[in-house]
Amino acid sequence: MPDVTLPATEGWLHPFLPHFRKTSARVLDAGCGPGLDAAFLAANGFEVTACDRRRPPSAVWTGPVGYVLADLCALPFRPSSFGAVVASLSLHYLPWSATLAAFRDTGKLVSPGGCFLFRVNASDDVYHGAGQGEQLEPGFFRVPSGMVSHSETKRFFTEADVGAVIPTGFRLEHLAHRSIRRYQQPKQVWECLITRD
Repeated sequence: MPDVTLPATEGWLHPFLPHFRKTSARVLDAGCGPGLDAAFLAANGFEVTACDRRRPPSAVWTGPVGYVLADLCALPFRPSSFGAVVASLSLHYLPWSATLAAFRDTGKLVSPGGCFLFRVNASDDVYHGAGQGEQLEPGFFRVPSGMVSHSETKRFFTEADVGAVIPTGFRLEHLAHRSIRRYQQPKQVWECLITRD
C-alpha cells in the first residue's frame, strides 16, 4: 500500500512508516489529542488503537481506529501488546518521577523488536512556555496564566533528559531536534525513535 498523506498532519510520521512495517501492524497512539496521527496511521494500513483523557472529535477519523479513554499514567493494556507506540507531544506534562514512570510503563507495551516513537517539548521552546512561569523542578514549569495549554504544568527537555527517559531494554535509533509548524508560532521539539531489544 502506498503511503497516504492527510492534509491536516505535518507529515512527521512518513520517515518512520518503514520501521513500523517491520514490526506488528498494531500501533498505539498514546495521548492522541485530536487523533490526526491515529487517522494517518490507519489510512496507511495500520491497526491503530488511540487513547487520551478526552475523546477527540469523530470528524478526524478516516480509518478503523479503536479508541480507549485512558490516562497515560495508567494505560489499560497488557505488556508487549503493540508493535509500535507513538506518543507525540503527550508525555511532557508530569513531574520527573512520574515522567520516568510514564516512559517505563509505555515502553512495556512495545513487543520485543518493536519501536517507541515520541516527541517532547525541547528546552528552547520559548514560544510555548520554556523558562516561563514558576519553575517547580528543573525544566518543569507551572503554565503562566493566559498561556493556552492542555495542562497546568509543562516539562521542557534537554538532550540529556531525553536520554534519561529511554526505558531499560531499548536502544536509540534516531534523535533529532526539530522545529515544527503545528501552531501559530514555531515549536521546538525532540523527536526520538527507540527499539526494544
